[in-house]
Amino acid sequence: MYGWSRAGRASQRYTTQIQRCTTQIQRYTTQAPRAVRGMADRIGVAEHKHQHILTHARTTATRYGYTPIHTPVIEYSSIFERTLGTNSDVVGKELYKFLDSSNAWMTLRPEGTASVARAIITNKLEHAMPQRLFYSESMFRHERPQRGRQRQFEQFGVELVGVAHPAADVECVQLGWDFLCALKVPGQLVLHINTLGDQESRSAYREALAQYFGQHRDKLSDDSQRRLDTNPLRILDSKHESDLHITACAPAYSDYLTPASRAHFAFVTNGLHALNIPYTVNPRLVRGLDYYQHTVWEVECVSSELGRSQATVLAGGRYDGLTSMLGGSRKLPGVGWASGIERLALVMPDEHVPVPEPPVPVLIIPDQPVETTDRSLTTDRPFREVKPDVYAYAMRVARDIRKFRSACVVHNSSDSTKHQPLGKQLASVLARQPTPTHVVIVGSHEMELNRVIVRDTIAQTQHEISIDNLGQALN
Repeated sequence: MYGWSRAGRASQRYTTQIQRCTTQIQRYTTQAPRAVRGMADRIGVAEHKHQHILTHARTTATRYGYTPIHTPVIEYSSIFERTLGTNSDVVGKELYKFLDSSNAWMTLRPEGTASVARAIITNKLEHAMPQRLFYSESMFRHERPQRGRQRQFEQFGVELVGVAHPAADVECVQLGWDFLCALKVPGQLVLHINTLGDQESRSAYREALAQYFGQHRDKLSDDSQRRLDTNPLRILDSKHESDLHITACAPAYSDYLTPASRAHFAFVTNGLHALNIPYTVNPRLVRGLDYYQHTVWEVECVSSELGRSQATVLAGGRYDGLTSMLGGSRKLPGVGWASGIERLALVMPDEHVPVPEPPVPVLIIPDQPVETTDRSLTTDRPFREVKPDVYAYAMRVARDIRKFRSACVVHNSSDSTKHQPLGKQLASVLARQPTPTHVVIVGSHEMELNRVIVRDTIAQTQHEISIDNLGQALN
């Protein structure tokens, strides 16, 4: 009887879920389509800005000898649960996780480093060290959307795997700094660095923090009380007002570093000093993922466009042994960083982003008038027909222009049989922003002579030339 009762309740819950889903489907099918909350479209200037940032990032990484890598957007959930830590905020609250049809738990990628480490193992690259890799990928985290933080976001990241020497840390910090400086991000850039030491240092410091914060448990925020039992280091990263005065008096990490950890961090700071890269040692800086050790760093952009909690535009650290956590045959050292493209786009003014030159329009002079009763197409002059051979000639002209210029379009009518007069076409093209520097005009007469009319919109002049001289006229 008890078993049947449980089965009945489960069936009722399942029926209720189906009814809710049906109601949602009916509601959404009657509304205009919209983007999923926390996931935005990019178009126009927003996409130009996005590509501008990525171009600088790829160029900088390539100059340092890094090559691109692409990993799947979906991974087995164990990839992130084993590497990020089951007690981390990402795994505990932010994963897009689901059970697929084969009863395997899958996760939309929340960060890039674990996927790169998995790819190195999968593609048998553990003995082909070092690997210098960069990626630009979409990431997914189910957190509250806000300015500069979306549920789907894109990161550019670099990973240097296979080099244990602290010189690799310096190289990665320098690469990220050069990228941001080349991008000319408005606002002051501030580099914060710290060391988490090796495993021995981390264990000793974690024990000291647990003892210290345990004495103040009742005064800590709810999140920090939870972290006290899971990962006390994360309390140092709290922005909650009730935690700040407690963390200010917490034990210093430097008191628990082993001699080897001190030497590693000293090499990093000396290297940054030699490269004239300004930095601030921040003993409260920790990273939220369990695999970090030794050097960690963040770059903040002090800008009115970003709030205090959203000021970090780049963050990274060392993660020795990540591949072995995933079951790899070698415990490989690694270091890298990632930067959020959307957050960088917020601080970059639109006028700082180069807009692609508009395509050269090819306008067609129509021939015979066409009568129309369509009121929506009525103008002060009748619509006309364009003969198929003239349209074909216009497309051949456009093909030749694309050999000399990056873009060209044939100005089409919104109707399949009727074409606007040349004056209307020209007015429509010149009203667009940005305005094309040249307009090419063709018709039956130009086709017979194998010529075109080129109009200079800046000088406001036009002349007829042979199609063979078109490239020279447009340049």
